[in-house]
Amino acid sequence: MTIYTEKDYWEDVDYIKWDRSYLKGFNASIDDIRALCVLGLPDWVAPNINFDNYTVEPDIFKIGEDRDDRDIFIDLNTLQVLVGSGRQLLNTTPYLLRKALQVYAIMVEKAIAIDEDSFVENRVMTSLIQELKEELTALDPACLESGTFWFDEVERLIKAKFYGKN
Repeated sequence: MTIYTEKDYWEDVDYIKWDRSYLKGFNASIDDIRALCVLGLPDWVAPNINFDNYTVEPDIFKIGEDRDDRDIFIDLNTLQVLVGSGRQLLNTTPYLLRKALQVYAIMVEKAIAIDEDSFVENRVMTSLIQELKEELTALDPACLESGTFWFDEVERLIKAKFYGKN
């Protein structure tokens, strides 16, 4: 069994890091500060998310955009990571966002190791999608409830497999 490290799945990326002093003012945990300010997030990461430094608005700290150009932001009152004007839950904390993106990246690497064109041709193995779902549930159970970003992403992968180019 291959053990994937960050160098394997985020090898050629630039990391976006945010100002530590700013987050401390919002009672962010040490894990959240480490995830965003010390380690950072890749500037681009599957599932087609871009991260960058944006202006901070009252109660909202925008950190990126998803494939549909919806804002990804941290609600500074709850520290939840949300998407779009509908405030769809991505993850319950910034730390868990980073961990969820790692789980997704490892699933991508496993799929590519089995079939190099699996993502391009929409044929990710069902077992890998199920493993992703189980790992996300163990990591951050709320992030896979119906209507969340990760719930929708798992559904997209399943539908792409059955309705995509095969």
